[in-house]
Amino acid sequence: MMRRMWNAYLVELHKAVRMRITCMGPLLVLAAVCSTMLQIPLQKDGVSDYRFIAAATTISIDMLGLLLIVIFCAGLISSELGRGTVRTVLVRPLRRIEFLLAKLLLGITFAWSLLLLAGAASWSLALLLGDVHGVEFGGELLYSSAEMAVTYLLAAGISAVLLSSVVAYALLFSAATRSPATAIGWAVGLWLLLGIVKYPLGIDAFMFSTYLASPWEVFANRSDGLVVAWMPGAAYWVLVSLISSAVFVVGAAAIFQRRSLHA
Repeated sequence: MMRRMWNAYLVELHKAVRMRITCMGPLLVLAAVCSTMLQIPLQKDGVSDYRFIAAATTISIDMLGLLLIVIFCAGLISSELGRGTVRTVLVRPLRRIEFLLAKLLLGITFAWSLLLLAGAASWSLALLLGDVHGVEFGGELLYSSAEMAVTYLLAAGISAVLLSSVVAYALLFSAATRSPATAIGWAVGLWLLLGIVKYPLGIDAFMFSTYLASPWEVFANRSDGLVVAWMPGAAYWVLVSLISSAVFVVGAAAIFQRRSLHA
């Protein structure tokens, strides 16, 4: 099973390279990172620019990146169902669940690539145009540059888990319809609706979307010299994310296994 799924993933990766959003997504993320300099200018003034890094990552990933990931993943299965190409793929000795997991891996690859690009771009700009010497207050070093780098890496790792839930969420809608536009519409619409009602209903603590910006808030707070602990919050964010991903993948598999592949 693992070998067939991996081969299917490589095929999907090759196909994705030719998709327009695969090329446009990274360019838009880079543009978002660069545009952050309009809000938080970079300059060699001896003051570390970790705030810029935090803002650039948040804007490019937790705002623009989320939409790009949903658009990309919502079309992964629905587009093939609509065109009927999924029947050709499944003629080979490839099970539906293996096909679904290959698509999941492709979506995660796209999401993590955007995250990596945003991090590399924001740190590069801060290093070239600003300062990243550590966080000081009153002449006292609160966090060294190495400690801030480790904090960013931890935030990125937790964010990667949370973004994987976004991928699984969008894939659920992709498996439920033959139209990418419909899948995107339902995914974005429900996301916005839940964002409005989750706090009045008191269900925000159980939704992974509540914590998408939380890792970067830790990094941003440490950039301001605040003492912020990762635990127990980070463990709960990851737990909620993993449970959500499992629910979405099981739901997508149940829908995809039962639906007709004929138009």
